Amino acid sequence: MQDRQLWEERAREAQAKPLWELVQTADARGALGKAPASSAAPPALSPSTLQISKSDFTVNSIIDKINRGKVNLRPSYQREYVWTVRTASRLIESLLLNVPIPTMFFHETGSGILEVVDGKQRLTSIWSYLMGEFPDGTPFKLSGLEVYPELNGATFEDLSDTQQETIKDFALNVHTISKQSQPDFVFEVFERLNMGATQLNEQELRNCIYQGPYTDLLAQLAGNPHLLRIYKQAGPHLRMRDRELVLRFFAMLREGPAGFKSPAKSWLNAEIRMHRELSPQEAASMTLTFERAIALAWGVFGEHAFRPVKEAPTGEDVFEQGEVNVALWDTVMYTFGIASDADAANVLAKRDAVRTSFIALASDAKFRRLLVSQPKAVVARAEAWARVLERVLKA
Repeated sequence: MQDRQLWEERAREAQAKPLWELVQTADARGALGKAPASSAAPPALSPSTLQISKSDFTVNSIIDKINRGKVNLRPSYQREYVWTVRTASRLIESLLLNVPIPTMFFHETGSGILEVVDGKQRLTSIWSYLMGEFPDGTPFKLSGLEVYPELNGATFEDLSDTQQETIKDFALNVHTISKQSQPDFVFEVFERLNMGATQLNEQELRNCIYQGPYTDLLAQLAGNPHLLRIYKQAGPHLRMRDRELVLRFFAMLREGPAGFKSPAKSWLNAEIRMHRELSPQEAASMTLTFERAIALAWGVFGEHAFRPVKEAPTGEDVFEQGEVNVALWDTVMYTFGIASDADAANVLAKRDAVRTSFIALASDAKFRRLLVSQPKAVVARAEAWARVLERVLKA
């Protein structure tokens, strides 16, 4: 339950103010783990920083843009095509009947490419019919039509010239989020659109809105072999939970436990927004820091890393089963992330003592109550674990 609350934090955020009122002024940090020489606040947020243009495109013009690579039907944050042939066929029938279909939302990237935010299933269905086959290569023949049953089994090429032109000339209403829009406002729009069927989680939204060297780095580190073993999976998490863990690590390392802000969504948004354009040198340094910290966690705890300890552990059965606990991830990874080379070597040399001390701390009822996503709790458990680890390393 605690872990799920840390992932979702829905109960508190359901009562929250609009995102632009929640975003906190974040310090612009220099090197990871170091206090900044100066702070730079993000630009003030107001509705004027969200730019959405409204226009109608014919099906033919949108298909042309897709084929020329100007519209991306498969951005990395979107789910795959899931509509049935019958559902897609009924959409085509709606075009023939000139029945309006819901507005689609595009997002203009920095390079000018339009990514389909809302409407991918509809647009993919239309594109597939005109191209003659679905994304998986299956021929698209109409099926289950009720108004035009005589067209069941027909491909686009089988339609009359008049029917083909009716489809090509059909007007699609599109709202485009401009690339000039303030990123946090874009996040708000994506979240509201996400109330529909797509249901992207927060990290998938970040991966869309803040694309750049930072998101590339998170994708790369999600394939770290130690992280995969700890997460007990063969490849990166399909819903990007591992990327969010890595992002939390860098945010905690950059800000320190005292810099954690609630809700965590805004804290993580600020981290990736302010540092999205990492230099190759920064990315390389962050990679080394993460790889050393996760290797240290694996070396000490193995597959039990970041799992809660039972309240009354006995024998070898001391760790709870289930997913990584985000609170323990934050605490342990932060400590290992700031450790010097000498301290890291000492931790591995005394791994049994470190593990035993962690079990004693993490099984304590008072510590267990700190496994929540609250600023004071984040600081308190970091300090408690740091004191325990320091005693072990000095012994």
